[in-house]
Amino acid sequence: PDLHEAWYNRGNALGKLERNEEAIASYDQALKFKPDLHEAWYGKACCYALQGNIEQALENLQKAINLSPDEWREWAKTDSDFDGIREDERFKALIQ
Repeated sequence: PDLHEAWYNRGNALGKLERNEEAIASYDQALKFKPDLHEAWYGKACCYALQGNIEQALENLQKAINLSPDEWREWAKTDSDFDGIREDERFKALIQ
């Protein structure tokens, strides 16, 4: 119950099943045990973007980028999960 990797992997699996609310909850559990798990912040950003929740997507993407700037900035540039918010000026600024 306290293994952050298990919660993170559960979040990924639920995300692939398009069960975004459950995926976000799993990522949150992973982050309770490892707050600097940048992969979980990015996963949450993807889920929120797919839901059309721009504010939460940007907030979580910012946290992922703060923790691992080069990796997540590059991923976000081509990740189709962000297609719905790609034209948002705040998103564009984050991935510059």
